[in-house]
Amino acid sequence: MERGISLKMYYNGQIFPQTSEGVSFVCENPRDIVIPFAITYEEFKSILCQCGDNQVLKRVVNIFYRQPVLVFGGFVQFQMMNVVDEGSMQGMFSIYQQTRTQVSILELYVEFEELVEVDLPKANIDWTVYNSESEEEFEGTYHIVGPTEEVGEDDIIVESNVADVANALASQYPSREPSFMHALDVDVMNAPEFPEYINSNPVVVSDGEFVVGMEFSSRETVIAAIKDYTIRRGVDYRRKFCWVVRRYNGSHTCTRTRISQDHAKLNSDMIAEVIKPLVEADPSLKVKSIIAEVQSKFNYTTSYRKAWLAKQKAIANLFGGWEASYEALPSWFEAMVQKDPSAAVEIETAPAYQGDEVVHDVRILTRVFWSFYPCIRAFRSCKPIVQVDGTHLYEKYKGALLVAVSQDGNGNIVPLAFAVVEGETSDAWHFFLTHLRTHVVTRDGVGLISDCHDSITSTIACSNGSWEPPRAIRMFCVRHIASNFLRNFKAPYLQKLIVNMGT
Repeated sequence: MERGISLKMYYNGQIFPQTSEGVSFVCENPRDIVIPFAITYEEFKSILCQCGDNQVLKRVVNIFYRQPVLVFGGFVQFQMMNVVDEGSMQGMFSIYQQTRTQVSILELYVEFEELVEVDLPKANIDWTVYNSESEEEFEGTYHIVGPTEEVGEDDIIVESNVADVANALASQYPSREPSFMHALDVDVMNAPEFPEYINSNPVVVSDGEFVVGMEFSSRETVIAAIKDYTIRRGVDYRRKFCWVVRRYNGSHTCTRTRISQDHAKLNSDMIAEVIKPLVEADPSLKVKSIIAEVQSKFNYTTSYRKAWLAKQKAIANLFGGWEASYEALPSWFEAMVQKDPSAAVEIETAPAYQGDEVVHDVRILTRVFWSFYPCIRAFRSCKPIVQVDGTHLYEKYKGALLVAVSQDGNGNIVPLAFAVVEGETSDAWHFFLTHLRTHVVTRDGVGLISDCHDSITSTIACSNGSWEPPRAIRMFCVRHIASNFLRNFKAPYLQKLIVNMGT
């Protein structure tokens, strides 16, 4: 399966809002790009800038998405959607996932703005002062910000023009080697920075405070520790691009003023790590239980959306994501058939396209049918009836789940076969009922119970007699009839009579 998103970027061209297909993009030299699913909005804009004209310094001004819209008859029209932030970008990716079988490539029109380069003035600088031995040592550290302080963008982002000036000056005026470089003590230079901690175990402080020399196993560990500290104390921090605690002034003493019930550092990734044991024990854990767990652990009330995202990430970390799970299906079915050769599996796939070209070694799952051998064997001892029904799938990959069941002598439900298809269409029901007749329901004289769906009716009519008398008798589900009656006539007391008539 594809692990990225294929997109075509148009720029320095034209947008035609009214064509036979809706909106269309045109430019002289469109670029084909593949981006990962897990990407931020800023990273997305950075990739678009890199794929444009590399000779010009620029920034993204507008991003327009050629959004496909499915209309009656299976046709596709396109309308324009403006991508302005993280939410609209994720919405664009969601639409792409739902319509990629009809439109295999994502089309964007990007408007850039050229940035004016800064002319470097001739600087009259006393280089003797800058090369003297009195240069001060700068140490990077994390600076904890109180609730009333604001974190400006200047504390996080390094301005590119400042770096350009520094590089130009460095190349124009090479520095002289200071005198102390001729008298280096190699033993002192290689000595550990904190010798008192060289043989000690990593420090663990019970009250959650940092100490000088505290060791962390990875970058992620120190980030998690700092996030946990700031969340519990209701403060924020500035990034200084360093991950070693060199100086620590003690516990934060600012008064906590709770402006919001949420915390900026309490994101879905951190919540996912916290609730992972709960999700592993119960994957159907409710979102309100996650909100309560965060409240009890951090004393913050997180939003429903953030808690839901955290649950999805925890499930993906524990059991695998949607892409990995679908990619594992062929291997899983192959292993099932090898373990039990009497099991029945039928898979239909379609070729994957990138633009107008077929992507080799990649197929798109369209339909899959399976039945376990114990279910096949159990039907021999069941009543001669088969009930089929379908339900819609509402998760990331849409479609329908079709199921066939029967009854044993005690009236217990016995599952027979399953299928995941694109929807309750005539082709999908034909796929399911054909393989059900071939692999499971091989005897004649059975009753087929279903609702009055037109797709099932047309499939039975085209089954070459395999689901028609005398081999099978079509019957309608009384509960579906009663439900349709109540929907049309709004008479519950008459609905009960209809159910009694059919039982």
